[in-house]
Amino acid sequence: QAQWAATLAMGGFYQGKGGGKAAAPAAAPAAEGVPGALKRKLQALGYPELGSVSLDGQAYMKVILWLEEEKIRLYEKIDRAPLRKFDKSWFEAVAKYAKELGVPADGLTEKAINVKLNVLNGLTNLAVHDIYRDQDEANQLQNAVPHHAPAAGPKQRLGELLPALNRILGTFELPQLPQDAMDTDILAGLKCALVRVAPTGAEEPTMDLRKLPLGIDVADPEVRKAVAVLRLLHGLELQQLQVNINTVINELQQLTANPQTDSRLGRVGR
Repeated sequence: QAQWAATLAMGGFYQGKGGGKAAAPAAAPAAEGVPGALKRKLQALGYPELGSVSLDGQAYMKVILWLEEEKIRLYEKIDRAPLRKFDKSWFEAVAKYAKELGVPADGLTEKAINVKLNVLNGLTNLAVHDIYRDQDEANQLQNAVPHHAPAAGPKQRLGELLPALNRILGTFELPQLPQDAMDTDILAGLKCALVRVAPTGAEEPTMDLRKLPLGIDVADPEVRKAVAVLRLLHGLELQQLQVNINTVINELQQLTANPQTDSRLGRVGR
């Protein structure tokens, strides 16, 4: 790389092929023909003349030659001579070179802009792939799994159901969800509770939560199921409340069911 940079600074083999200070203005006007995405890939590869890259003239020939000499290296150094000769036979040599790499290059000429663009893009993709493969084989890539933080704001809509859902899961002796559980985990917990509340056995009918009156309008079918489960839980709580009330009444009746009358005192009671 250092040798390559020094060669560019001195002109190198570009000096006799329109490179250097004299040829830069001629290549600049055609730079608009290169898409931004392709430019970014060349920038990632470290192409030294990114500002003058184009699909026209020797600027195009330079980038093709640079990709082969610095990144792809399909040919031996001596076999790259046809790619260094920027003459009429250059396009034929590049077409042969591209086909050996599996890049379509039929009809590659100076005026075939679309074909030139496809060839340049295909060779750039190969260069990026080769660098990635080399770094992967050298264990230079950090394949760390990104940490997904819990979604916040309006995207988290089922957090209010978590306390009630954990009570349901606790009733059925199921693992409870953490306080920062995602909506997807809450939905999974509701489905788990649904299986326990309405088991789908072959011998007993299943409960259709879609037909259960909710008292509110819910458009989302998944949310409707969740509300139905909570309504069933509320019904269970009301039943337990009724049991508690009946227990209190029974205890009060034990105090008043057998009163003792003292006629001398003229009052009823103990």
